[in-house]
Amino acid sequence: MIKNNIKIDNNEREREREQSQLESNLSNKTKNKLTHNNKNKIVVWALFDDAASSYKNGIKQYFNKNSDNLKIEVHSIGINDIKFAESQYYFYHQIDLSITNFLLIKQLSALPKPDIILASPPCESWSGADCNGKITRSISSEGIWEVKNKQYYDERNKTCHPVKRRFFEQKERGRLVGECTIGGTITIIDYFKPKVWVIENPATSKIWEFQKNHWNFNNAYINKTYYSAYDENFSLKPTIFKSNIKLDLKKEHKKSNNEHMALGSYLVRSLIPKELVKDIIEQSLEKINI
Repeated sequence: MIKNNIKIDNNEREREREQSQLESNLSNKTKNKLTHNNKNKIVVWALFDDAASSYKNGIKQYFNKNSDNLKIEVHSIGINDIKFAESQYYFYHQIDLSITNFLLIKQLSALPKPDIILASPPCESWSGADCNGKITRSISSEGIWEVKNKQYYDERNKTCHPVKRRFFEQKERGRLVGECTIGGTITIIDYFKPKVWVIENPATSKIWEFQKNHWNFNNAYINKTYYSAYDENFSLKPTIFKSNIKLDLKKEHKKSNNEHMALGSYLVRSLIPKELVKDIIEQSLEKINI
């Protein structure tokens, strides 16, 4: 009797070992597929959602209620070492999203495959507001760049007003960050091929010219909106949400808060109205027939 029990126990252990080995041999791609096949759940990757976490907060405000049949699992991803209260539907992953991260695809492949990608890559280096201080001037359709060098800034700083002085090292660092992060964003979208992807940046940003003339990333809809159309606590802030689907976003020039951009901190200026996030998610779900 004892010998038989030992034999049975050994057989059970062997089956458990084989099952464990089988599970460990599953590729990340297969694991992602198993997660993705849950028809009552949508996976959203929120790229660069590590400052104000606008995408996560907007979804949390309006979705994933107890009465909702469909649940949205949000994976906020960014380079900052931050923590927020993770739960059943909200997760944060510290990953360098720039194209210079050689492990980028491998690291992201460990996450559930995205149905929707929302991306807000850094916009500072693409701003046209700095006039003669900006480093990237133009990128022609032939791929010819006009970028100011160190000599330009050294000479400019000798004659301009002290408050308008700009330093090449700072500008060059910002330029490289901007180019590498939008490059990483496009690479991620091309590789993972979500049903819906959206890239956000100011309407006047040079990032759109860079995508078109350097990356040949053109096959998309340019969806323009104004933040104050969704929330009067925001400034007008003309913004584009470039996407692979047409988004019918609000364009009314409503009462706005001019101090939002003029006096707000970087964190405040990075916020996206929660109602706008809600609108984008609802239209995205409709487009993919959810």
